[in-house]
Amino acid sequence: MATQEEKQELINTLKFTPRTYTVAMYGYGGEVVMGKVRRRAYDYFKDQKINLEEYAFDWDNETGVPQELQPFYPGQWHDCDNMCHESGVEMSSSCTIEVYDENNNEIWSHNLDAGELDEEGFEVIENQEVYASMQEDGECVFYGQQFEKGTFFQGELELTAPFDPKQLKFYYSDIEGWPVCGGLEYKENDIEGCDGYDTVGKSSAYYLWLVDDGELIQHDE
Repeated sequence: MATQEEKQELINTLKFTPRTYTVAMYGYGGEVVMGKVRRRAYDYFKDQKINLEEYAFDWDNETGVPQELQPFYPGQWHDCDNMCHESGVEMSSSCTIEVYDENNNEIWSHNLDAGELDEEGFEVIENQEVYASMQEDGECVFYGQQFEKGTFFQGELELTAPFDPKQLKFYYSDIEGWPVCGGLEYKENDIEGCDGYDTVGKSSAYYLWLVDDGELIQHDE
C-alpha cells in the first residue's frame, strides 16, 4: 500500500506540466591529460634543457626536436593522453551546479564538493584515479593541464515530474589529485552539454616525470 509521501508525489507528478530546465556548472576547471612517453624523449628534453611549455605550443617545431625524440607532436600536447584525458569543472566547494526553470529562475543550486555531495546522499562516482607515481619504475609520464575559470557545462533537462536533485548522479576523475567532473546524469539518463562553455583566465602546467622507486623526478624547464 502506498505511503502518504508516495501518494503526494504521484499527485505532484500528475499536476506537473512538462517543461525544459537548464543545468549549468561553473567555477574553476579545465583540461588535463597524462600519457606515457619514451625514456629517450625524457632524457633528451632534460639534457637539452628544452622548455616544455614552449614546446607544447611550438607548432612549427622551432626548437628542432627530432621526430624520434618527441614526447608528442609539436604543439599538440592534448594528444599525449594514452593514460587519461579529461575536461570539465572541478569537483570542489569553489564550484557550483545550478538548475534554472524555463523562465530562467534558479530552482536549486549546490557546491560541487564531492565529499559533501556524497555525505548528503547524492550519488558521486569516481570513474578513474590516475597518478604518475603509480606507474612502474623507469616509466616516463607527461602531464599537461590547462586551468580556467567560468562556465564549463550547460545542458537541458526535460522534465515530466517535479525536479528532484537527489536524482542527479555525478561522475568524476581524480587525476593527480585534481577531481574533474566528466559526466552528469538525471534518473540514469545523461544530461548532454550544449552551447554555454564560456571561460577566461587560462593558465597551464606541463611536466615530464621519471618514476623512480615510487618517486617522481621532474623535468619542467
